[in-house]
Amino acid sequence: MDLSNVTPYPMPEEGALPPSSEAWSIDPDRAALLVLGMQPQFLQAFPATAAPGGELLANTVALRREARARRIPVVFGHAPGAGPGPDDALAPERGDHVITYVRENAFLRSHLRRVLALTGRDQLLLCGLFAAGGVLLTAADARMHGIQPFMAADAVADTGPEDHALALRWTAARWGVVRSTRTLIQEMARP
Repeated sequence: MDLSNVTPYPMPEEGALPPSSEAWSIDPDRAALLVLGMQPQFLQAFPATAAPGGELLANTVALRREARARRIPVVFGHAPGAGPGPDDALAPERGDHVITYVRENAFLRSHLRRVLALTGRDQLLLCGLFAAGGVLLTAADARMHGIQPFMAADAVADTGPEDHALALRWTAARWGVVRSTRTLIQEMARP
């Protein structure tokens, strides 16, 4: 993937998110967190000192921290040949699952579906790279398999704001829920 054309852009704000076609809320007893494509060779195009890189990393770390606190399974999705693993702040810990997927869809030739079934999860909270590629296609496939997809609007990124916005619009309009990291964490914390 050519990452030389990454355009800095601000993350979407809560009030600017597209309305979701579904009214689901995250349930810690049903959800799994999937972190896609956060390998060093991809992250280097999104420096933490520039938008959207800093917020992408911070929000993904916050979702992972909350998921672990709520005993929500955490799954790291790696593209084949994508390097040794995610950024140190997102390195898998004991109990986390790591899958390798082909193409952009994390369900393709991986054991993601099996991980969800074995952990009794039918909600999938997606974050990471690339919003209009792997994140969007994985959300669509989740829905086709009866899994409720949630996209963390400010914990996904793409090469530019147009692709980011496209992923949010399509997910919200057709098959899932789009929320900010803050809102998703609040939903996870509800009794």
